[in-house]
Amino acid sequence: MTTHHSRWQLTEHPQTLQALLESHTDAYVRRQIANSARVSVNALVILAGDSDAGIRRCVSDNPRTPPTVLTALATDTDVLVRKNVARHPNTAPDTLTRLAADTDRSVRWRVAEHPNTPTHTIRALATDTSHYVAHAASTCGRANCLTRYANTLPEPDRSHALLLVEAGFPGWPDQLATVLTSQRHISTPTMAGRTARPDASTQPTSSGYSH
Repeated sequence: MTTHHSRWQLTEHPQTLQALLESHTDAYVRRQIANSARVSVNALVILAGDSDAGIRRCVSDNPRTPPTVLTALATDTDVLVRKNVARHPNTAPDTLTRLAADTDRSVRWRVAEHPNTPTHTIRALATDTSHYVAHAASTCGRANCLTRYANTLPEPDRSHALLLVEAGFPGWPDQLATVLTSQRHISTPTMAGRTARPDASTQPTSSGYSH
């Protein structure tokens, strides 16, 4: 009789994974294949449709699972599968937006903290009926949006924007863009030929922006 230990060893060899998947109905074997760092995308596609929710959870948590499979799992009946999709780094922005409407607040909370969630989705979650979701969107989620926007800018705007974000800029990307635009025109030549310092009211203080 094949032990669990020897079956696990078998699944560590890439060439045996597909054969094992096709020949075994044992849930333990399928679960180990779904967890394997060497599993093929084709095998993950098959396992994503497994009737065993535990196996689908493994697929939704596997770093190799591609966006297309995660999109399919985003509508899974098992909430733990959807939670995994909501925090998976490969989950597509459109899928995250759909998950933002999930009935389970823990799924929406993970969407609010995901670095790839679109800004318009984060702004909507900032008014979520759940305090925990709204707080996550207004803090971590908003910071992710601001940082993502800042990183699209050319220098020196990029560095300036990142400094404002680090200081606790309280707004959203469109408001940050307005501040950056206004500050480009603050400095004016003085009679001595030097550049006047920007007005202090436009600069972040050492304690950051207040909310």
